Amino acid sequence: MIRNFKYSDEVLLQFASTVSGHLVTDLAAFTAFDPDLNQAKKDTLDATLNKALVEGGDELQVASLGDRTEKVLDEMQNSRALFNQLRYWVIKSFPRRKAIQRQFGIGRFGSVTSSQPRMVEFMHELAETTKQYEQELIAVGTDKDLLEEVDKQASLLMEANQAQEQHKGTRTVDTEDRVERLNQIFDALRSFNNAAEFVFFSEPAKRELYRPPSKSQSVEEEMDEVV
Repeated sequence: MIRNFKYSDEVLLQFASTVSGHLVTDLAAFTAFDPDLNQAKKDTLDATLNKALVEGGDELQVASLGDRTEKVLDEMQNSRALFNQLRYWVIKSFPRRKAIQRQFGIGRFGSVTSSQPRMVEFMHELAETTKQYEQELIAVGTDKDLLEEVDKQASLLMEANQAQEQHKGTRTVDTEDRVERLNQIFDALRSFNNAAEFVFFSEPAKRELYRPPSKSQSVEEEMDEVV
C-alpha cells in the first residue's frame, strides 16, 4: 500500500497531535463552515492517531523481528552446546556401534547447524532418540537431567522458530494496516487544511496552524497532488 504523504510517519503523527489540540478550540468554526467537519470527525482522527502512536512504526516491527531472530540464534547455540555434552556420553555408551551413533547425529551434526529448519528437525529427532536409549545412557553415568534437557531444548528451539516465522508472516499485514491508518490520518488533516483556507481567511496566523509540514514543496502543492 502506498503512503499518500511525502514526509516521515513521525512528522505526520506529530502534526496530527498538534492539529488535534488546536481543534479543541477551533472545531466549532470548522463545523459551522462544513457540517462534515464535526466532533465525530475529530473523534475518528484522535482514535486513529492514538492507535498509530501505540503500535509504533515499521522500525518497531523490524526491532521486534530482530528480537525473535536473536532468540532463535540463542536457542540454536544452546542446542549445539547441549549436543556436544550429550555426544560424549553417546560415544561412551556405544563406542563401537556406529549405527546408533548416527542415530544421535554424530557425524552429520555439523551439516545441520547452519540451517534453522534442519536444526529444528534434528533436535526433535535427537529428543526421540535420547528417550529410546535413555537406560543405556544412564547406565554409563549420564546425568538424567541432561537427557531431559534435550527434549526441553528441542521444544524451546521449535517455539522460537515458530514465533519468528509467524512474525515474518504477519509483518506485511501489520505494515499495510498501519499505512492505511496513516493515510486516514492524512486525509482527515487534509480536510481540515482545505477548509482552514476559508474558515480562517481573515486570520492568517490561525490559518497557518493547519498547514502540514513540507520539505521540498509547498503544503498546497503536496495536498493538491493527493486530492
